Amino acid sequence: MILLLLKVTLLLLLTLAAGATLRRSSAALRHLIYACGLAGALVLLVTLLTPSRAAVLHINALAVPGTAGTHRFTLPILPWIWFAGFVFLIGRLAIGYGRVTMLVRGEEIAFADVSVPIVTGLLRPVILLPRAAETWPAARMEAALRHERAHIRRNDLWALLLAHVTCAVYWFHPLVWMVAAQLRREQEHACDDAVILSGLEPASYAEALVTAAQTLTSTRLIGCPMITPKTFKSRIARLLADGMPRASSSSTLRRAAIMFAGAVVTIGLLSGQDADGVYKIGEGITSPRVIYKVDPAYTDVASAAKTAGTVTLQVVVGTDGMAHDIHVISGIGSGLDEQAVKAIEQWRFDPALKEGEPVKVRAMIEVNFRLKQLRV
Repeated sequence: MILLLLKVTLLLLLTLAAGATLRRSSAALRHLIYACGLAGALVLLVTLLTPSRAAVLHINALAVPGTAGTHRFTLPILPWIWFAGFVFLIGRLAIGYGRVTMLVRGEEIAFADVSVPIVTGLLRPVILLPRAAETWPAARMEAALRHERAHIRRNDLWALLLAHVTCAVYWFHPLVWMVAAQLRREQEHACDDAVILSGLEPASYAEALVTAAQTLTSTRLIGCPMITPKTFKSRIARLLADGMPRASSSSTLRRAAIMFAGAVVTIGLLSGQDADGVYKIGEGITSPRVIYKVDPAYTDVASAAKTAGTVTLQVVVGTDGMAHDIHVISGIGSGLDEQAVKAIEQWRFDPALKEGEPVKVRAMIEVNFRLKQLRV
């Protein structure tokens, strides 16, 4: 887990540095970079949840009712703190999309109780306009519709979902929130550029934004509003600046995405293994062999609850023939996860070999807990 966080931190720092370096490029290019950074953070997580080739060892731990040893049941606090934060943010996101679903009735454009135009939804985006917009001048209405339709064409609603999910997974990581904030900022700039490139005069469009800001209030809808307090001043200044790059070619965007994907792969391949001398089971690396093992005991809690199943652990088998860096990949609770770890700590191995020399390797161990009825 620590290695994952180091990789994610490196990727996010690279993302922010790339965005700063490209400040004289188009907002669309910077938006793409920030989106790639957030997507890469999720990809790195997936690589952690899908361990690569490793030796898998199996043992059975039998329990007879009434003979289980005592055990003080404890819960690891940090995973539960992370889970609480994740559930809270994902739950809030789900509620937000639920509110959107109630508002979206299949129309492309609808009037609703919003203070500024906003596009929302995913599969069937809808542009919501304030009810007062029915009396807006044609120029103001056109500016609003061009801006929100630019969000739809650019798939900004999906990029926004990506940002929300990544922030929920890494809610404790400040760099994730920083990259997500930059993504939202650049998507507004990119849509402004799209409006200007569509033929609307910058001064006229800036006037429409200023007018919209006068009626702006907070909204709980998940979507891309025409104006937000945090980006208002920078957007007006950028619209009126001369020589501002407004677009990047599709080939430039494609090359940037490919290069960033390469960076994600490179960071994903980085590992503490090289520094620590830990190998993966593969060609030229033999699998470690168990020469002494201790069966984990059932706990009173597990026996009473008749808990059974498999605990999967990831370990590093050292050249000393002992298991180190033991992590539970999937568990069954009732204290059995902890008992599996305690047992594995006492195992002894013939270490893995590389060209005849002992080396440290990463291995998966599956501990099967089964209840056995006492015969009378």
